[in-house]
Amino acid sequence: MSLGEQLRQARQKAQLSLRDLSARAGISIAKLSKVENGLATLRHPELLTLAEALAVPATALLAPPTPVPGAGARRTLTRADGGRKFEHSHRTYEMLCSELSGQSNLFWRVTVRDKPPGGEDAFVSHPGEEFVYVLKGKVALHTDAYEPLVLAAGDSVLFDAQTRHAYFAVSREAVLLMSNTVGEEGARVQNEAANAGLRPKRKR
Repeated sequence: MSLGEQLRQARQKAQLSLRDLSARAGISIAKLSKVENGLATLRHPELLTLAEALAVPATALLAPPTPVPGAGARRTLTRADGGRKFEHSHRTYEMLCSELSGQSNLFWRVTVRDKPPGGEDAFVSHPGEEFVYVLKGKVALHTDAYEPLVLAAGDSVLFDAQTRHAYFAVSREAVLLMSNTVGEEGARVQNEAANAGLRPKRKR
């Protein structure tokens, strides 16, 4: 099932029109319609925002759930270069191990290409926490809250992803292992709402 089909199915299950979802997620009706019809894709932060608006794990928009064979027996595998890819600014996100139903964590292999800071389109913010481990090269993490932080291979950082942030390669290219989580309470609320077929109230 494609991303667009998954999005349409989740929206209809939540009993939301395109206009309703647009108002909740802050994404235009035209963009949502194009995604549902396979004419556009989503950026990484848009995916997380839509998942929050629909009260589903972000993985629910990416692939059909893997049947659960029994307690403690769940597993998912992504082969090398086999994950779904998303482009945003000068970064490529490859989603890893996304097929289990009800995941509260998202895992990515992120390639950051050389580009000097300054473009506002490079900055994002989204619900939850973000963890990054540098696999290769050097990267600078820019946020609204702190001075730029240079991370080299083997370094890691965890921060509140609602803070506007961006990554810029210090070396010619950097490769990161990234994990996003909505947190224990956020996951509980999302999963309970999804299981009950309810629409969560968004904070104003």
